[in-house]
Amino acid sequence: MSKSTDVEFKSLLTEAEYNKLMEKFKGSKTDFQTNHYFDTKRFSLKALDASLRVRERENFELTLKKKKGYNLEQKTVSISEEQFELLKQSGVVPFPELMEDLAPLIKDQKLINFLSLSTYRMFLPYSNGILNIDKSEYLGVIDYEIEYTSKSFHQGKVDFVKLISEFGIQYKKSDKKIKRAFNALKSL
Repeated sequence: MSKSTDVEFKSLLTEAEYNKLMEKFKGSKTDFQTNHYFDTKRFSLKALDASLRVRERENFELTLKKKKGYNLEQKTVSISEEQFELLKQSGVVPFPELMEDLAPLIKDQKLINFLSLSTYRMFLPYSNGILNIDKSEYLGVIDYEIEYTSKSFHQGKVDFVKLISEFGIQYKKSDKKIKRAFNALKSL
């Protein structure tokens, strides 16, 4: 299991801003992933500003995220496709190390896979952190986002403001992907 605490700075992008950044950083690493989000029927995790997801690439990772002030604490474990299918069917996380953190949040409620979201991501080291440029699709919606991840709030904010200024990006508040997708789900 890995555990990390990062600070994320984000802005939604227009399609033109996205294309400009993709061209500027052409040749950087890319990947495609689908995030499968889980919560209880009452959305207990969402109410506590937490989330649980399985990230599907060529492998599967189960991640629990909890907000702690400006920081985002996340715990991740690798899982097999069979364990992912079992989680979807049973609604129970089969990992004691995650259940220790999850149980106080959901009590004895079962989990459901209420939404899946696919993202094409370009990523690269940038200044003192990692730059991600995303195109996401969910429920017939396509959106674009820039995300800068840093270990330090102060330095990360300085780097992010410089980054968006340098590329002429108009800052547009960007909720977490899960929140944007959840809002789209509510509007259906």
